[in-house]
Amino acid sequence: MKKLGKIGLIGLIASMLISLAPIPVKAVSSANTLAGLRKDLAAFEQQKRNNDNKKKWTQSEIVQKNNDIANAKKEIDASEVKIEEAKQSIEETNEKIKEYEAKTEEVMSFYQIMMGENSYLEFVSDSSSMTEMIMRIDAVEQLIAYNQEQLVTLEDLIKENEQRQVDLKKYENELNSNITSYESKIKELDSDLLELADISLSIEDDIQSQKDAIKTYEQMGCREDETLEACIARTSSNGGWLKPVPKGYIVSLFGYRQGNANVSSNHSGIDIGVSEGTTVLSSTNGTVVTILHTNCGGNQVYVQSYIDGKPYTVLYAHLKSVSVSKGQKVTQQTQIGISGGYSTSTLHGGYDRCTTGAHLHVSVSETVYQSYSNFVAHLINPPGYPKTKGAWFYSRTQWFD
Repeated sequence: MKKLGKIGLIGLIASMLISLAPIPVKAVSSANTLAGLRKDLAAFEQQKRNNDNKKKWTQSEIVQKNNDIANAKKEIDASEVKIEEAKQSIEETNEKIKEYEAKTEEVMSFYQIMMGENSYLEFVSDSSSMTEMIMRIDAVEQLIAYNQEQLVTLEDLIKENEQRQVDLKKYENELNSNITSYESKIKELDSDLLELADISLSIEDDIQSQKDAIKTYEQMGCREDETLEACIARTSSNGGWLKPVPKGYIVSLFGYRQGNANVSSNHSGIDIGVSEGTTVLSSTNGTVVTILHTNCGGNQVYVQSYIDGKPYTVLYAHLKSVSVSKGQKVTQQTQIGISGGYSTSTLHGGYDRCTTGAHLHVSVSETVYQSYSNFVAHLINPPGYPKTKGAWFYSRTQWFD
């Protein structure tokens, strides 16, 4: 048995592992015969085509919303320039108002002095002619009226600029609101797209797995109208359970668990702490019904078995490499592959986004393999393992009730 590597140990102790969370891909298959499985496959392929069309529409919507956001941001930039121009115009206008107010005060002061101390009369009477007197009176009144008119004009301009600034700010707020709305819509569309991408990918995988299963059941000699369970019972040897590795400990239990940021998830199996590169043996006698390679679970081997009069499907996931082939008969001494989980993780340059540390994921479903959704619907807690996180087992035959 290889010792647990330093990097793997750190990853495991730090609880870096992410759940191999089952993705709901479609309604649970009702097919229980080879003929029914073929019919299910045809319907599933149609579902994939529908999802592909919806995915294209969603992607085009996201592109449109991104364009709307880009245009709104350009409009905001332009409105901010206009707001700054309006502020500058208001400042310049205020300076002019101050100048005119000063001039008007001088004229008004002069006017009041003349009216209060007969200066005005002297100014007028000092005229050389009646015409000049009239002109002097008119000049004073026109000067006062002009300055007052200028003040009114400038005050109107200030009000106009201030309103312009308010309108532009309101428009900017509307644009920001639109951006928030667009971004929210994109998140929603991204979520839909992610779901569709996962479902689409899972549909592709599931279609392939169903094709693999059909081929395997044909090779096993299953008849078209014979139930798959009856075929498994007729063609498979009854067996028992062994651990897939001679030594390991439980990093994560089956069922609901608390993850990062207090987010709970439903773990579809158990995670066994082993060094990356550990030899993984089949826990049961059986047949490799399908092998998948995905970005959430990595290399996955599904083995169909018959134990104590019941059909089971056992999944081994996050494998660094696979040593068996589809349709291959295996025994409890057959090497399934070698464990991964660290170098295969996207955090460490790999492709598997559903792991961050070295380990082996094992799931058990109490059913004949028909589709992934059917597999998930019949998941059970893998039998014979410790029920406590962190607990060790020290042999392939060690059993825990």
